[in-house]
Amino acid sequence: MRCDLDFDVEMPFYDVITKIISLNNTHATSKAGDDLVKLAVRVDVADKKTNMINVDEVPNLAEVSTETVDFRINLIETILTGDRRIPRAGTSYLLKVKENGMATQCFVVKESSSGSTDAFDIKKIITGK
Repeated sequence: MRCDLDFDVEMPFYDVITKIISLNNTHATSKAGDDLVKLAVRVDVADKKTNMINVDEVPNLAEVSTETVDFRINLIETILTGDRRIPRAGTSYLLKVKENGMATQCFVVKESSSGSTDAFDIKKIITGK
């Protein structure tokens, strides 16, 4: 089993799950060289351990989740110009979130090789650090 990054978040499991769910359909913009890049976030969750569905399709996900949840976080990069948007890259990450007392363990695996993001970006998005 390969893991690109594992880290602990000093927050209860419920709070981490809620934070990850809240990332769905959000975006941020930043400069990358001379380009203005939009980074859109889409979050999927494992459904009965057989397929991934959007977190919006699971009502009360944070309330019904116990011990471990498997997510896929898709980061979609788009270059913004004055008159158009140019697709840049899309990167997917598998994220296992596991309750560990008052802390939460997170395991990140980069699923695709394109894009300028890495597993540390997922950590930063979740922890703010």
